[in-house]
Amino acid sequence: MTIKGKVAVVTGGRRGIGRAFALALRDAGVKVVVVAKSADRGDLPADIIYAGNIDLARPGDRKGLIASITRDHGAPDILINNAAVTQSYAALDYPAGEWDKIMELNVTAVFDLSCQAVRLGCKRIINMASIQAFNGARNISGYAVTKHALIGMTKCLSNEWAPLGVTVNNIAPGFIQTDMLRLADPGAVTGRIPAGRIGEPRDVTGAMLFLASGESDYVTGSTIMVDGGWLGR
Repeated sequence: MTIKGKVAVVTGGRRGIGRAFALALRDAGVKVVVVAKSADRGDLPADIIYAGNIDLARPGDRKGLIASITRDHGAPDILINNAAVTQSYAALDYPAGEWDKIMELNVTAVFDLSCQAVRLGCKRIINMASIQAFNGARNISGYAVTKHALIGMTKCLSNEWAPLGVTVNNIAPGFIQTDMLRLADPGAVTGRIPAGRIGEPRDVTGAMLFLASGESDYVTGSTIMVDGGWLGR
């Protein structure tokens, strides 16, 4: 893949799928900057740059973020908008403040950072949708709505930015073994997955590396499902 020597920013890259992305990019010769809310880098290797204590749900923390990374580490060629939260509320009980919070992080921050990055020359925007962008869902309506929104945002931005040589795509994971899976009953979903198992973060990295590379120059506005066949059933 033609990404060696590039600079990538991965939001929410401290653990889970984001961490797997950071490691895969590092192994491919990319300079990786992980942006995360926690001040503690956890077990991320020392050769991955860590920008911690940044709450992307707060506009003040996002302001000038990509310009700051550019000054310190070079302009990003690849932006992976992976940071997100999920919530569990019945629709009639949804607290207004929690709805606003999930929209700010899962949707508005993605739009904001993508615009910042493209203004500074970034050519690859990869957003993290979900199979919930294609389903109805009980008790996670806020999360599902944000992932539906990313599908529409990606299509719009891909149209606007194609003349700039920018590609904008989504990855939509299915049930992956991460902290977010705590809201699901693995025993109840495994039998419905044609692949017969819950995915691992490493299962998603191949799609990411393809979308980050020159091999995907003619792919934009698309969503790659990585779900073990869930949506094909």
